[in-house]
Amino acid sequence: MSFGSWGFKSPLAHGNSAAPSFLAVRFANCWIKFAALLRSLPLGDDVSYIYSPPRRRRRGVWLLALLSIGVVVVVLVTSFRSERRLLAAYLDTAQQWAAVGAASAEEFLDLSARLPEVTREEFTTTMAAIRTASGSSGNLLDEADVPAEALDAHARLTLAHDSWLTGLELIEGAVLAAADDPAGNGSAEVIGRALIELAVGDRSYEGAVEALAALEADADVDVPTYPVASFTPAASVAEVVAAAIGSEGLGQRRDLAITAVGFEPRALGETTAGAGIIPFTDRLIINATITNLGNEPAVSVPVQVVLTSDRTGTGGSKNETIERLEPSESTSLEFVFEVVPIANYELVIDVAGTTGETDLDDNLVILPFVVNEEG
Repeated sequence: MSFGSWGFKSPLAHGNSAAPSFLAVRFANCWIKFAALLRSLPLGDDVSYIYSPPRRRRRGVWLLALLSIGVVVVVLVTSFRSERRLLAAYLDTAQQWAAVGAASAEEFLDLSARLPEVTREEFTTTMAAIRTASGSSGNLLDEADVPAEALDAHARLTLAHDSWLTGLELIEGAVLAAADDPAGNGSAEVIGRALIELAVGDRSYEGAVEALAALEADADVDVPTYPVASFTPAASVAEVVAAAIGSEGLGQRRDLAITAVGFEPRALGETTAGAGIIPFTDRLIINATITNLGNEPAVSVPVQVVLTSDRTGTGGSKNETIERLEPSESTSLEFVFEVVPIANYELVIDVAGTTGETDLDDNLVILPFVVNEEG
């Protein structure tokens, strides 16, 4: 069997070398088309092998550029609005802090002007309230998110806050020291330092308000109105010392007293000898009221109650401790004793005096009484 028997008509099979090769013709046609395609592509370093009409390519470039510009604009606008909100929030926080400072300053100046007539209790209570309010308001500054535009003003507000607190603490202790020890020389020096601290705080606050006001034009934001806050009193150091020394109510006074004694059951009256008459009972409750008549707090005050009688085995001793008594504060203590009828008793209540207490006459009470027989 030969190739010719299969009807194969290839020119090569018949040895016709003059006729053009079929494969060669097909290869030439493909090469011509490929060369034409290459000539239609743009020249340059980067060659794209994906063909797209020039107009569509230019339109895609412009759309991409516009999209990029739009994204940038949105980012800038969002950032600007976020920064303005942050600044506005900080300005409101600063105003809240300033309102507390202004109220505290007004209260302090009023107290300073009345120094010769205020009591020690009023002075210490008011100063503690002022320092507590001012100190607590400092949390507003500590926790605030400070924008870059307000960094200078924030530093000034912080300095004002710290200087005011330092001045208040110094002047409170120095005024009381001057009232307690008029001959002491250290009080004037401390009061002088206190007034300097208060003045530094006032100037720092004024500078902060000016810096915040300037943001209205620079940052294009509405700046709220800030109150006037000044802690510096009009009096000089010598005048403050003289007012503290001359005050009748500022000087230290320590005085504890037994101000009331009650029985349960209540006394029916007194004997001719002045002893109380208690109705028949086998259980007597004694209530003793202790009062701090001084102007200084009293702490760890021991109270002893002793009951004695002419009957062996009836009576005893009990002790209590008062942890703390503020000026003008009273507390009542209860003591329970077993008693028998037709017995003469003597009740002794003793409150130990505090350090520096001079009037001890009202710290001791002695009460005789008798318990009636049954029926």
